This record gives sequence, structure tokens and C-alpha cells, in this order.
Amino acid sequence: MNLDPRTLLFALILTNVMMALSLFVAAGGKDKQRDGMRLWAMAMLLETLTWILVAARGAIPDVLSLVVANGFKAGAHALALAAVCEFQRRSAPRWQYFVPVALTMVMAALLADDIRGRFVWGGLIFAFQLVLIARMLLSDKETRAGRAWRLLFGGIVGMLLVLGLRAAAALSGYGEFAQPQNAIAPHPVQIVSFIAIMATALIGSVGFILMVKERTDREIMELAMTDSLTGIPNRRALMELAEHALARRGSSPMTLLMIDVDHFKRINDTHGHPAGDAVLRQVARRLAGRLRGGDVLGRYGGEEFCVLAPDTDAEGAMTLAESLRDIIAFRPLTTDLGELQVTVSIGVACCPDDKSRELKDLLAEADAALYAAKEAGRNRVVSFTC
Repeated sequence: MNLDPRTLLFALILTNVMMALSLFVAAGGKDKQRDGMRLWAMAMLLETLTWILVAARGAIPDVLSLVVANGFKAGAHALALAAVCEFQRRSAPRWQYFVPVALTMVMAALLADDIRGRFVWGGLIFAFQLVLIARMLLSDKETRAGRAWRLLFGGIVGMLLVLGLRAAAALSGYGEFAQPQNAIAPHPVQIVSFIAIMATALIGSVGFILMVKERTDREIMELAMTDSLTGIPNRRALMELAEHALARRGSSPMTLLMIDVDHFKRINDTHGHPAGDAVLRQVARRLAGRLRGGDVLGRYGGEEFCVLAPDTDAEGAMTLAESLRDIIAFRPLTTDLGELQVTVSIGVACCPDDKSRELKDLLAEADAALYAAKEAGRNRVVSFTC
């Protein structure tokens, strides 16, 4: 099968047009959401214009088919970098966007009659832009939390290899490369380049869309597992974390604390629900600030909180519970209506290292101990005893 430059360019243009349209459709209706989709779609559109100008070489002035086309190509890379930065909610120095574009256009103007020179020097500039995008992908932990970024990164690595092949072919002394205006058969490296560019457009765009989807899924899951008022794990998340911790604790002890804000209904009735919400937020913040790295704090419901403390025996549990009670009671909480003196009651249930327990039993014991603490006058810690 004979492949001519115009056929290859037509396939490349068609691929980019389809991807650009698909991306604009996918980004539609997201005016307030800055996820980089629109910028990536604009990058694909600019690359499409690049290949349209290249395909028209010989029929339009060289300043358009060479200088402007190369500028558009560098601009597409700059927009791709901007899209990744927007997705990551970061920014790159402005020179990384504009300097490569300006250098590319100067290079194309100076080497208008030297295709081998354009392959070498243009390849170096484009490779630099691709390295900037790859560096941005690798430097962000949230981006690398999923798998989709590997598609985009793989496409970048593939294009870097192709740019190296193009430069090597040019430096090898091969004098003639296929152009839309001549009848020379495409060099094998040119065919590989066209295929790689089409593959990168597809793989990179799909990878970017999947990156956005992965992050959206993570954010939805986080919302589903987080208490909207206090910002700590909600009951569902707390139960899942507790079940997981019990399953992997082995022979280590574990403690569960049930914490209740004393006379919370009175706070709501006297000062209003906004004051009650402020109390819950500040209680959660103080409790979280006192816990160790492996401890888990969650909102069990209403004014009740739970603390799951792995590797904590009965003595350590009482010490922890007393410190939590004290950190709430030692100074008033601040609300819009002034300072409120708040206390908490705490029930403690322990899971010894030599005993297998179920979560429902620990919860029942901690709840019973909490009830005893409230019956005994509140603002105290009670441990469950069999």
C-alpha cells in the first residue's frame, strides 16, 4: 500500500478533529468547573489547525504553512501544559507557555528552506515542552493517585522517542523528506511520526478525560464518607474503618471511645442551631488535634463522636479518654454569641489482645459505658466492665 503525505495528513486531521469535538462536548456545561478539559480541547483544536496548514503547504504562503503552523504546534503543547496545570490546580511560570512558541516561530522562519534543521531544532523545542508536561504529571501526588495519568505519560514518552528518531534521520544525511507539494514517498520515520502523533492524540486525550473522571470519583467518594459539618469521617466511613482495623489488628489491643457533648439539646434550645453547629465543629477540631497519627475520629451521629484507637490497652484508653475530656472542658468554646463552656462524657470499651471481638459488641459496650457516665453526672469517663 502506497502512502502519500496528503493521505497521512488527512487521517491525522480527521483524528484531531474528532478528538477536539469530543473534548468540547465532554467539557460542555462546566462553566464553573476548572478541570482543564476546555484547555485540552483547545490544544487539540490548535493542533488540528497545525496539520491543516501543513497540508496546504505549496498552495498557501510559507509564512503560514511553516512559521504559523510550527507556532500553532508549540501553542498546542503550551495549552496542554496549561490544561494539566489547571487540572492540578497549580500554575507554571508564564515563560514556559510563551517562550517555546516564540522560539519555534523564529526557528521556522530562519530554517524555512532547511527541513532537516527544522526536524532537529524544532524537535528539541517540542521535546522540551513535552518534558515540562511530563514533569508536571510526575510532581503531583494526587494526579498519580489514579492510573489514567500513565496513558498520557506513555504518550509523551512515545512522542519523545519519535522526535529523537526524526532528528536522527535528519542528521544521518538523508536529504529529501516527503512534503505535501512533492511526490516523494514518505520516509519510514515520517510514517512512524504520523502514526505516533495520531496515537498520542487518542491516548493522551482519553488519558486526560479519565484523569478528570478518576478525580471526580474520588471527590464523590470523599463527600459520601465525610461529615459535611465537621469535616471528619461520617458514621459510614467510621464503621468501615473500624471493621478494617479489627480485621487486621492481629494480637494487638484496641479501644473504642464513645463521646457525647453534654446538654447539647440545651445549647441548641438556648443559643440556636448555628451555635450548636459551631460547638460541634470546635469539639471535633479539638479532639482531632489531641489524637495520635493512627487514631481515627468520626461523627457517630448528632452530638456523638467515636474514637478508634489501635494498639491501646485499657490503661492507655483511660489516659486518652481523660485527656480528650480535659481538652474540651479546660477552656470555653467560641461562638458568634460569645463563649460557651462545654463538657463531654466518654464511654470506653476495650478489645484485649487475647480476645476476638465484633464491632457491634464494642459499640454496645462503649454506649453502655457512656450512658453510665451521663447517669453519674456527666463530664466524666467511664470504662465498660463485664
